[in-house]
Amino acid sequence: MIDLSGDERARAFAFEGGPVGCLLLHGFTGTPSEMRPLGERLAKRGYAVCAPLLPGHGTRVEDLVHTSWKDWYATALASWEELGAKTSARVVAGLSMGALLGLHLAHARPHEVCAVAALAPALELASQRSAEIALWVRWLPPLPRRFAIVPKRSSKLPGVGRLTPAYDEIPLRSLASMIALQRRVRTELPDITAPALIIEGGLDDTVSQKAGAAIESALGSSIKSRIRFPLSGHIVTEDVEANAVITAIESFFAAIVATR
Repeated sequence: MIDLSGDERARAFAFEGGPVGCLLLHGFTGTPSEMRPLGERLAKRGYAVCAPLLPGHGTRVEDLVHTSWKDWYATALASWEELGAKTSARVVAGLSMGALLGLHLAHARPHEVCAVAALAPALELASQRSAEIALWVRWLPPLPRRFAIVPKRSSKLPGVGRLTPAYDEIPLRSLASMIALQRRVRTELPDITAPALIIEGGLDDTVSQKAGAAIESALGSSIKSRIRFPLSGHIVTEDVEANAVITAIESFFAAIVATR
């Protein structure tokens, strides 16, 4: 069991900047540090950046058990509104589950979200059928820890692996809530009109390789594109092609902001 409560890398971060703000949203069981390389690059380009720590994350995995996707979104929304008080235009980028939150935000606030970048979006997991067993946990009485919180399966990928702090276990109740978020976002995609960039890792064994194409096809956005980085795993912001990933996001945001 990992305790991240004393790890400074797991904390929220923010950078002051100019008139354009960017909200960065980390993934399920992850921390804002996985978005820091992107945040630092955008800050150098003059963006105001905000990367909140989502509820239940960055401490002990038992804290995640008592949260749901609505709690995660509420924190994302609060940070979004904080950015809105300082900036005249805003974009959002999210990784994995954070990408789903970003898409949900684009649906809920269509006149505010100038663009959304969905990185390794977790609309469908590689082990979706197995994960959906977690939905049954919602209807059961509290289970002993060994059944309620399960180890993450180890990645099959070679390469750099995860560099930033994250939990090494998954609470099934929280996983069930993320699956509920998947289903919600899937129904919202046709009504999302914000310009969208989808980033995929060709070696991602966490998210289904079909997820990015499914999102691109269903989105109602008139401006949308999808880029696959063949040598990258799930955490595309810290894998071997991270620099190219961040450059693609930066260029996408710059092009959209320039048209406004």
